[in-house]
Amino acid sequence: MNDFFALLTGRRSWTALIAAVPVMLLTSCSGVDEPAASPIPSPGPPAAVSEPDGPTSSPAAESDSPPVLPVFSVASIDGEDLRLEDVLGTAPVYVLFIPGADGELDRAQVGQIQGRYPEFEALGAHIFLIASDLPTEVVKMRDEFGLEFPLIADPLNVIAADWHVFDLFGEGRSGPASFVFGAHGSLIARLIAAEPGDRPSVDEVLGVIEESLSAGGV
Repeated sequence: MNDFFALLTGRRSWTALIAAVPVMLLTSCSGVDEPAASPIPSPGPPAAVSEPDGPTSSPAAESDSPPVLPVFSVASIDGEDLRLEDVLGTAPVYVLFIPGADGELDRAQVGQIQGRYPEFEALGAHIFLIASDLPTEVVKMRDEFGLEFPLIADPLNVIAADWHVFDLFGEGRSGPASFVFGAHGSLIARLIAAEPGDRPSVDEVLGVIEESLSAGGV
């Protein structure tokens, strides 16, 4: 695999699943009727935590980043109904969590992704960004950067909690986290940050998507 996985030492659990792990998906959030509404969880048990069966390229602990992941069914800030389960298995998917719409690191990361968005489109990849912030703040960020991919406001941290990335640093919001799925729906890479600046570069994310497609989409 590429340097995305070679420089993992010290990161909390940025892990390449070299042997692709089929991901069990648990629906955890119901849709909302208005773009300003917060995602509301549906009844049911939380997602189970399990370990990947295949080898990884990092000795980092895996327990905080389970391959058994919930999906979401919510409205974007533009009122678009988004169902992750409808996309997984049809194309590569990059699910990205950021703590908020006004943080310097968050804004830099989002701006870099938008600057390379045509490359994601060329690979047929989808991006879903979830921000632990109010819809109005996420809208401001979208307008400022001209973001072209779906944005989800998660002010109550429902999705962040379901994906085990809530309150990583005791701030009462999502920590930075990235999950990359191959075209066949397998989780192929992930990073749950050990510190606020611990985030994959756009080159790393694109590289792992390209590599998975070259290997048959996994």
